[in-house]
Amino acid sequence: TGAEFRGLREDGSIFPIDIMISRIEIAGDDYAIGIIRDDSERAEIRAMKETLELTNVRLARTQDVGGLGWWESDQRQKRMIWSAMIPQILGVSETIAPSFKVIADLCVSADKDALNAFRSAIIRSPDKRITYRIRRPDGDLRWIEEIVSQEPDQRLLGVVRDVTKQKRLEQRLKVESVTDPLTGMLNRRQFNRVLKARYAKFKRYGSNCFLVMYDFDHFKSINDRHGHAMGDEVLKKAAVLVNSQLRPYDHAYRLGGEEFAVILTGLEARDACAFAERIRESIETASFELDGKTIRATVSLGISRFRQSDRTFDAVMLRADEALYSSKARSRNTITLAE
Repeated sequence: TGAEFRGLREDGSIFPIDIMISRIEIAGDDYAIGIIRDDSERAEIRAMKETLELTNVRLARTQDVGGLGWWESDQRQKRMIWSAMIPQILGVSETIAPSFKVIADLCVSADKDALNAFRSAIIRSPDKRITYRIRRPDGDLRWIEEIVSQEPDQRLLGVVRDVTKQKRLEQRLKVESVTDPLTGMLNRRQFNRVLKARYAKFKRYGSNCFLVMYDFDHFKSINDRHGHAMGDEVLKKAAVLVNSQLRPYDHAYRLGGEEFAVILTGLEARDACAFAERIRESIETASFELDGKTIRATVSLGISRFRQSDRTFDAVMLRADEALYSSKARSRNTITLAE
């Protein structure tokens, strides 16, 4: 039999004692043999083991909460293992055999070459990171971030994380940074960026473009008579009408208030004027409805393009703006081309 006690040393410190007693018979007489051992070292090892087990449990819990998975690949034995979180991230059965092929088969075609190149370069360039998309068996598209490091004995260790929420947030913020929240059109900042790029291309290659600017006639009257909600409805529906007239590579912009612009490429003057006329007519003939009220609206438009004498990219904007106000001064609901 055995028992554990605590002993007290002369210096006052307490230490664990392991006492074991065994019964033996010698020449017909019973004897007891006791073994008393300082159990400090074994107690420390046991405490360390318990701490390690608790740490592993906490680590596993942290990985589950954080959505982290890991895999380990032995390059010599061509063997791979992974944590239970990996199948959850991939959306596959827990019984599936771990392999890079499982991940590669789920990777979307647009990212597959980059993922294969990443896998091939791991040995030569360890400690790498890659982000790619997978299409899970249930059809859900997910963004995956993977970090790989090379361990001793030709082993690779990878940490995998689902970063879909982060990517969607980044994409939403990116869209919001360049779009107008009311109409969904690109905003003034993006307009300046694109117009500046078009100007540089014009100066270098002679590739011109047309700028169509328009704003609503008597828009203040719409807000005053029918309310700002109706004014917003006019701007939103008109934006839909304008966007429906655009080619895939043309874009419309809200510059501010009721002032808008469209940048057109690869057109002659008559084509730009025809486009502007379609915008004018579609808005003039549209009905704008809100809370049982129906109103009409019109726009005035100005058109211009770059000139060799232009010193800055916004010179074309000044001419288009002058042409627009010329339309307003004449009769409104019309188009003026600045040659």
